[in-house]
Amino acid sequence: MVSPNSYSTQPSTSEDSADYNFLRRLIFVLLSFFVIITLVIYIAWLILKPLSPDFEVDSFTVSNFTVSGSQIRGKYDIQFTVRNPNKKVDFNVEIFDIRVNYRRTRLSQNSEASRHLFLEKSNQTSVKAELDPNLSRYVRKNDLENLGQNLSGGVICFDVRMPVSTTFSYGNWPRIERSMLVYCKNLRVTFSSSKLVGKLIDRREDCLVLSD
Repeated sequence: MVSPNSYSTQPSTSEDSADYNFLRRLIFVLLSFFVIITLVIYIAWLILKPLSPDFEVDSFTVSNFTVSGSQIRGKYDIQFTVRNPNKKVDFNVEIFDIRVNYRRTRLSQNSEASRHLFLEKSNQTSVKAELDPNLSRYVRKNDLENLGQNLSGGVICFDVRMPVSTTFSYGNWPRIERSMLVYCKNLRVTFSSSKLVGKLIDRREDCLVLSD
């Protein structure tokens, strides 16, 4: 004999199955919509092909430069130009730190907060920075010896590194962000007879921009 209660559970089971199928279809539609939108945005940015910002050193001055024991002291003033080479895309650039190196040794420390720059398409701006000596780093013996020889010759090559983050924007499209390293290599600085003040020999120096 069939119990009456067995019939009462069948409509509930059928409704649960219908709800599950509806939920599964809804999730599938939402995921498909998300994938399509993401693909459209990706293709749009591929078509736009946003270019990385251009960096160029306008001036680089070293003052109060002395070498004592295993420490190198000096003040570093740098001015560089940032350009937006894109004709359709704007971008924001955030510079986290500006570092002056001699070979493998970091000579400066940047006590300033990160810098935020907004550049519209085909626009440019200039940035100045004053960097204090980094006295907490040990200077390698080989670097000190080479530095002394170069200083005697009146010319020293410095490197400047700047980790940056660039956010590209185009109209109402979702933005994309890229991490980059700006590398200004072999900035040739000539020193006066006093050996305390040095200036960039070349008028301008282009920097290499490496993108992740």
